[in-house]
Amino acid sequence: MKKIKEHKTKLVGSVMFILIVFGVASGLIIANTPMGVDKAVMDCKEYSWKPVASDGNPGAGASGMLEIFIYPHDADPDTTYATNLSSASAYASRNTWNGTLTGNVPYDTEFDIVIKARYNVSHAYNTTSSAWDMAYVKALITSADLGIGADTEMSKVQTANNTDFMWVQFYMNNGGAGYTRSHGLTTNVTSVKLQAFY
Repeated sequence: MKKIKEHKTKLVGSVMFILIVFGVASGLIIANTPMGVDKAVMDCKEYSWKPVASDGNPGAGASGMLEIFIYPHDADPDTTYATNLSSASAYASRNTWNGTLTGNVPYDTEFDIVIKARYNVSHAYNTTSSAWDMAYVKALITSADLGIGADTEMSKVQTANNTDFMWVQFYMNNGGAGYTRSHGLTTNVTSVKLQAFY
């Protein structure tokens, strides 16, 4: 009788250990997923990357692109681009997707590409942590002229947020070296895609 009782105690102890280990593993998986699993299950909804297509002036409450800059190359982009940039400091800029940027980019001089965008609550606010979440936003860029392959993900930094929006600046800086172009060349950025995970 005593042996059976001891056996039961050991079995219960083993089961508890397995549950503890599983709990830790589950925590790691959830922490590394873009959207909290609990929210996805509770909402009974498929979360995926979707386009944010609003252009130039997104309109009241909308997410979208605000401005494109060709900016003097910066050695500390995560600091510099975390501030609200303006066209006054850029070589060239534009506030709509399609067309020629206004300004002049000096040849044989390093520059970065910066996209200023904003995201609303439904696109970038994490209701589980009650915080704006950079993991929910991204921009993809393509430019054969600059050697940027199809749909390359841009680096990103948050510039500000309030109760309605998070402002983000996406940038490409050629791995820290900046881009350069020779005199008289036209440079095309063939695609920029803003996306949100919701």
